[in-house]
Amino acid sequence: MKAVKPVAATSKEVVHAVAEALPTVRILKVATCPSLSGRSTLTYHLGGDALDDLRFRVTANSGSGQFNADWVALAAIRKLLDQHPADKPLTSTLLKPVFRGRSSNSPAFLFAVLKAEGLVKAAAEKDGGYLLGGLGAFQGDASALVAAGTDLAVAAESPTELPKRKRPVKAVVANPESE
Repeated sequence: MKAVKPVAATSKEVVHAVAEALPTVRILKVATCPSLSGRSTLTYHLGGDALDDLRFRVTANSGSGQFNADWVALAAIRKLLDQHPADKPLTSTLLKPVFRGRSSNSPAFLFAVLKAEGLVKAAAEKDGGYLLGGLGAFQGDASALVAAGTDLAVAAESPTELPKRKRPVKAVVANPESE
């Protein structure tokens, strides 16, 4: 009997397999907010999965800054907020562990979303960082969206694709003898 050689999956096949394994997220809210610098406008989604776990993702930036558009669970954000020392102001660097190895803009953009949703608020003194906001009010509003069965339709998305590699163009040398 012939041994069957394993066939390596392509990067695209792996991305599609991973995307299919992820839980389906219902989009509960689509909104915009200013970035922390105020130089661009961010579009974001609030979503909930089958277990009603809330998630955020930034989907667009009116400026030129790149970002990661993956869903981030509120539970992961809360864990980081809970671990932060209460006597120190909050900053967007708090969210760096969520985006390890991703665009450096992503933590600040997600922090801007948290600010827009009232989960963090600016401290009274200028450059004093941020303080915890009203998590209870946010969860009440989000729970109402979940209870109402909200599932907003947005433009179809393709799973995250790996960047295409650029191949150098080979120079074509005309050979007059071959004609």
